[in-house]
Amino acid sequence: MPVNVNTGTKPVVTMAGLNVPLHDYISFSPVATPTNGTQTITFKVGGSGGDTVATLVLTYSGGELASVAKS
Repeated sequence: MPVNVNTGTKPVVTMAGLNVPLHDYISFSPVATPTNGTQTITFKVGGSGGDTVATLVLTYSGGELASVAKS
């Protein structure tokens, strides 16, 4: 992960890809990986009842991971 420092007092972190913000709770739905279909991974801050900071939707086909989308 490259780190670029700006002229201020805090570093600017530059990341490529599916970066997920700081979180302290992760849930999976469904819990077991499906053979076909989707699995949603939800990242929250503030525990299970906290605010959602990111969601990943994993799509499976024939037991293989086919795609990942972040929102």
